Amino acid sequence: ESSGDNFARAMEEYSVAYQIGRMADSFDDDEADDNDEGPAIRRSSLSDALKNGTAESHEAAENVHFVKNFIHGKVDRLLYQEMVSGLYHTYVCLESLLNSLGPKHFPTLHFAKELSRTEALREDMEYWHGTGWETDPKCRNPSPAVKDYIDRMEEVSRMDPLLLLSHAYTRYLGDLSGGKVLSRIARRALDLTGYDGLQFYNFESIPSAVAFKKKYRIALDELALKPDQMGKLVAEANVAFALNMRVFEELDVRGKVPGARLRPVREALSYYDRIIDQQQNQNADQQAEEAKCPFGFKEGPNPHNKTAGVKVVEAIKVKEQSSRCPWPF
Repeated sequence: ESSGDNFARAMEEYSVAYQIGRMADSFDDDEADDNDEGPAIRRSSLSDALKNGTAESHEAAENVHFVKNFIHGKVDRLLYQEMVSGLYHTYVCLESLLNSLGPKHFPTLHFAKELSRTEALREDMEYWHGTGWETDPKCRNPSPAVKDYIDRMEEVSRMDPLLLLSHAYTRYLGDLSGGKVLSRIARRALDLTGYDGLQFYNFESIPSAVAFKKKYRIALDELALKPDQMGKLVAEANVAFALNMRVFEELDVRGKVPGARLRPVREALSYYDRIIDQQQNQNADQQAEEAKCPFGFKEGPNPHNKTAGVKVVEAIKVKEQSSRCPWPF
């Protein structure tokens, strides 16, 4: 496996849909999932380096009441409608930005025809909210947590358009990975037929999710990311995961779950700067160590230093500053 493929798989672990799908699959094994890629993926060295690796993000998702109920087949109809509304506003923004900036900044990773979810979500909005949903203020305006998510995507589009890949990858590839299981649970819990109200999970232009994800990972690998770019994408993936978790926290609050609260958006956004600072400090320490040579050479890397050829995936390793992760549980 290449470092790019490892990076791609690790990024996928930051998708809430991917994590929920994996958890739900253990409770929903009466049907074979043709999206299954076989045995659990061995976490790559990059995955191990991420601040919120698989285990931590899995645990984070499990501790949200809406998610916990969902994976056990208990889906509140009204809250599901709100979730669909949130997805609609999220994808309208994301796909508008991707269509505008993708062809210029990452054309080989812009799969608008295959991945676009806006039209599918418009069908779902009509199913759940009726034919006049576009004029309904409750549908027309995003919730506060969704608005925060939208604001962040618009911010990174101005700051560094490449970072939109963090949001695109963790959304689309996660939806592909977990979508079949999630749609099956929702269909049974809400007594739906086929893809009625579930068009979001129906990727009609992708006959094989496994083949498409492989194609996407190869394209990401060929993007030839520099170490600092990879580090920034990982940092932004942390933010994307946290912002998605806030949307589910908001559903818990709306569902009047005892003790539920929506954490401040600054906690989610702070991940980017904090992780970038940690990466830069580690790189600086590494460079200082490489500059030393026990045989007195004054310039160039230390040829005796075992870390001189460290891989990118190790260079971006992020260390916890305390025994307890501040986000989100």
